[in-house]
Amino acid sequence: MADKDQDTTKQDDTAQQDTPVEETVVEASVQEETAAEAPAVETEEEKLEEAIEEKVEEESKAAEEELKAASKEEPRIPEFRVGDTIRVFYKIIEGEKMRIQPFEGIVISFRGSDISKTFTVRRIGADQVGVERILPLHSPNIEKIKVMKKGNVRRAKLFYLRDKVGREAMRVREAKK
Repeated sequence: MADKDQDTTKQDDTAQQDTPVEETVVEASVQEETAAEAPAVETEEEKLEEAIEEKVEEESKAAEEELKAASKEEPRIPEFRVGDTIRVFYKIIEGEKMRIQPFEGIVISFRGSDISKTFTVRRIGADQVGVERILPLHSPNIEKIKVMKKGNVRRAKLFYLRDKVGREAMRVREAKK
């Protein structure tokens, strides 16, 4: 049996040797054709790369112009700190209607970082009841924020205002201009 296995492998080897010779001839002619076409393909690729680069440059110029236009407008979120009295214009969606509701009060704290940053605004409502609202700084529902007064405080959190009552709860030293 071992002799028969060896004989078949010899026959397979001779069959394989014959076939590659024919393939190499065909492959050589295909390689010559592709070599002749290669410079044309490279120029097309270069043209595509140049077109893409031009589009990227145009898009970056358009983005820069938009940024310049946006910086000239009043910013949607101005710089404000703890102790400032601000008015937040917040979008409220009721069914199919949308309205903007202003909420004015003192900023008593900031919390979080980056995109998840929140701030707390406190005001005194009807019947001397304190109302606090925690708002995400980068919320799409905030139409705009307007700084009414700059406060001068020496704390990062103004939680002590929760214990104050009436006008005293809304009194924060105003910053010098």
